Amino acid sequence: MRNILLAAMIFVLTAACSSPAQRPESRGPDYQQVKEIVVDVLQTNEGKRAIKEMMKDPEFKREVVIATQDMEKAIAKALQDPKSQKGLENVLKKREVAKNFAEVTRKEQKQLMKQLMKDPEYQKLLLDVMRDPEFEDNLLHLMKSRKYRQEMPKIMEEALETPSFQKKMEKLLEDAVKKADQKKKKDGSKGSSG
Repeated sequence: MRNILLAAMIFVLTAACSSPAQRPESRGPDYQQVKEIVVDVLQTNEGKRAIKEMMKDPEFKREVVIATQDMEKAIAKALQDPKSQKGLENVLKKREVAKNFAEVTRKEQKQLMKQLMKDPEYQKLLLDVMRDPEFEDNLLHLMKSRKYRQEMPKIMEEALETPSFQKKMEKLLEDAVKKADQKKKKDGSKGSSG
């Protein structure tokens, strides 16, 4: 099976790399045609089996692991290098890149926020920031802006449609009704005894 795949790839590469005099048409190799042939070969049962066998090969696995480790080291080194950090900042300023990065790291960011919210030192810092008069002024200014007022109803609608938010609201309403009933009973028993 593996030999069939290798033979097909060698044939494709030989045909693509042969000199113009040997080919019936004298123009260069048609990339799209070569690509389609390779994709077709890879989608056959033999091609799939050959790839599975290759993935089981210990040597291939070792090379993949080494390549992954090299990539991780390169990324770690680039992130720690001050020169690279500036370039990375510029790349992340691009809207599409920032959006994709946020999508990829969303799970990790959520986990980090959960951990931070449990951290007493972070809680204290957050409270200090929120108590800062300058922060309050900025927040009030933001809440009075037209853009904020236009966006707020949309945010509220989205929140109300979220099942977890709906459950919390139901629980709050149930608790409020129970408290109101208890207050009525207390007030009723006071009125009847007096």
